[in-house]
Amino acid sequence: MDEILFFDNAKQSITNFFEREFSGFPPLILSNFLSKFNDLLNYSEEGNVIRPKIVFTDNIDAVLKVLPKVNVLTVFEDNDGANFLNRLKSLLAIAKRNWFIYVEFKDGVIRYGLVISFTSIKDKSALNVLLETNALKDKPVSCVIVRALNLYTMSINSTKGNNLLVNLSVDKAKTNTFNTEVKEFVDATFSKLRTTQHKLQDMKNMYINIFTNVMNDVNGTICVIVDKDYNYNENGIFADGIWLKEPISFSKLFTQSKSYDEEKLQAYADLLFNMINFDGITILDNKGRLRAYNVFVEFNSKRVNYIVGGARKRAAYYILGSKRKGLVGVYFQSHEGEVFYRAINNPPAKKQEESQITLKL
Repeated sequence: MDEILFFDNAKQSITNFFEREFSGFPPLILSNFLSKFNDLLNYSEEGNVIRPKIVFTDNIDAVLKVLPKVNVLTVFEDNDGANFLNRLKSLLAIAKRNWFIYVEFKDGVIRYGLVISFTSIKDKSALNVLLETNALKDKPVSCVIVRALNLYTMSINSTKGNNLLVNLSVDKAKTNTFNTEVKEFVDATFSKLRTTQHKLQDMKNMYINIFTNVMNDVNGTICVIVDKDYNYNENGIFADGIWLKEPISFSKLFTQSKSYDEEKLQAYADLLFNMINFDGITILDNKGRLRAYNVFVEFNSKRVNYIVGGARKRAAYYILGSKRKGLVGVYFQSHEGEVFYRAINNPPAKKQEESQITLKL
C-alpha cells in the first residue's frame, strides 16, 4: 500500500497560527496565500532568487510607530482580495535589501505597499526591531511577519511573541536557523577585539545586517574566520587568493561610539558584501578585520565524499577537517539557502602579517 504525504499538516498549522494571532485575517486570502506557499519559497525574477519579507497587519500606522526613521509607500488599495496574489507578485520583485512588503486589512479595505527604515548599517534592521520589541505585544494590533529563509523554510512570527517555522524539506539539516548560526559566526568574528560594549554591539549589528543581505541576495558563499595573527604563507591552505596588505579594520570606522562617517561605513559594508559575492572564499579574522577574498582551496574529494552537496559544501567540510593552525571557524551558505557556522578548535597562529594589496581607510 502506497503512503502519500501532503502539505496539509503544515497548512493546518499555519492556518491555526493565523487564526490565533490575527483573528481578522480574511479566510479566502489566507487560503490563496497558502495555495502559493511553495511558489513564495521558490520565487525568482530573471534567475535571481527572491526571499519574500511580508508584514500582515490590521494597523500599519501603529506598526510604523515602533520603527525609527521609517517611510511607507502605498502602492495598491482594494475593496476585496480578488487581486491579492497579483498584488504580491508585483511587489516581490522590488522589495529587496531593506525594503519589505506590507499588507493591511482595515475597515474593509486592503492596502499593499512597501516600507523602509532609514537607519544606519550599524543599527538593527526594521524587521528585527519588530520581532524584538514589546511595544505591540499588549496592544490591540495584529501583526504577523512572514519571511522565506531558504528554498524549504518559511518563518512566521507574531509581534505577540509567538513563532512558527515551516520546513518543507525531508532533510532536517536544511531547516534554516540563520539567526542562530550568524550570531555565533559574528560573535566569533569579534572574539579578540577589545573595545567598548556599545561599539562592539554596533559592529555586530552591522555584520548581521550585511549577512542578512548576503542571505537574501547571494547564491552561496564560504567565509572563514582565522586568528588575528594568521599568516597564509606559513599555513598554506589559503595561499591561492587575494590578501590585503593592510586588513580592513571596521573598528577603525567607529572612532567614537557617537562619531562615525555613515557614508564611509556603508561604502565599506558594501565592499565586504561585494567580496563575499565574488568567486571563492572570504577571509575574516577574530578582530573583525577583512583579510582576503577570492580565495580557493584544493582538496581531495575522497576525504569529503561522505558529504551530500556541491563543491562549495565539500570545500567547507574540507577546511573544517584540515587541522591547520590559526583557523577559528567556517560560515557556509548554499545556493538553496542552507546555512551553518562551525567552530574549529585549533591552536592560534604565530604573529606575522604578509599581503599583496593595500586598501586605505
